Amino acid sequence: MECTTKFNDFISAISLTDSMKQELRAAYKDLKYKLNKHEISKYIIATFLQGSFARGTGVRPINKDDKLDVDLVVVTRFDYKQMTPIQALKAFVPFLEENYKGKYRIQGRSIGINLGNCSIDLVPTALPSNTVQRFLDEAFNNAAYEQAFFRADSTINAIKKYAKDDGDWKNEPLKIPDKDAGKWDDTHPIAQILWTQTMNARTNGEYIRMVRALKWWKKNYCKNADTIKSYPLEHFIGNCCSLGYDNLASLIRYTLQTMASYSDSKPYLPDRGVPQHDVFGRVKEDDYENFIREIKDIRDKAKDALEEKDLYESSVKWRSIFGPCFPTYNKPTPDSDGPKFTKREDYSRPDKPSRYA
Repeated sequence: MECTTKFNDFISAISLTDSMKQELRAAYKDLKYKLNKHEISKYIIATFLQGSFARGTGVRPINKDDKLDVDLVVVTRFDYKQMTPIQALKAFVPFLEENYKGKYRIQGRSIGINLGNCSIDLVPTALPSNTVQRFLDEAFNNAAYEQAFFRADSTINAIKKYAKDDGDWKNEPLKIPDKDAGKWDDTHPIAQILWTQTMNARTNGEYIRMVRALKWWKKNYCKNADTIKSYPLEHFIGNCCSLGYDNLASLIRYTLQTMASYSDSKPYLPDRGVPQHDVFGRVKEDDYENFIREIKDIRDKAKDALEEKDLYESSVKWRSIFGPCFPTYNKPTPDSDGPKFTKREDYSRPDKPSRYA
């Protein structure tokens, strides 16, 4: 069965809490304020959110060691033809030493800043074309975006406002440094955000909820598939999203069926806006094989749970996939004609603490 109310409770339980969002807002606000005050600001054209936080697909950490990673794109005036990736990353070192000494690390394509309960990835990009600069300026360098910058939907709203026309900017990805490869790579986070919003609209808002559910399953219960990170998983789910279903349970069941239909050999997944980039490029073959094996297992469980006619038994079967955060209906007593329900007196709340420290 669809178990709609229990799915609603489950999604609420695994989503970011208000206190988590507030902590992220404070971290972002402080980082952006410090960037604007520092000499590095003269090289910055615009900043905006990307990643699962901006797309609305993030889930809460599962323990104190599982930090909430969020991404801030910093569009710079660095000329990728004149500056190497490592030079671009190290250009931020004076700023980092002054403001985040002992709390940062230079990574392959970004700078990770450890802020205790959360970690911000500062993602520098090279100087874009004049067309892209105009779009970024219109979308992000205005009072409205500044005021709403720290809300999760602010970037989505800003992009949608200025993305109605088919401007050339849509075909021009940004360039990010790849320190390990020693080259600049193309990326199009704005295309990823727009694609996610389009798919979510086509599924009446259920796509993003499905991504959260399957990300939670992957983090907690999918073993030996470590190189399938958050975005590659999300991208794969998006490619397999089955349209035409008006409830979350059915959408999950039939999307899993499509995912399981892929071969055991790792596919090539062209990125949104950058089709020459394989989203699964860094995924190991063994990890992919293990992942598909697990997907086939929960595909069968999801089919069984959806087809189960008893409401209590169906919720138990969904719980076998998603774990104890998925609540069950009350078990019917022997003398009852069907499952009994506890009257809902208030909004659903997760039974875990709202903070994740």
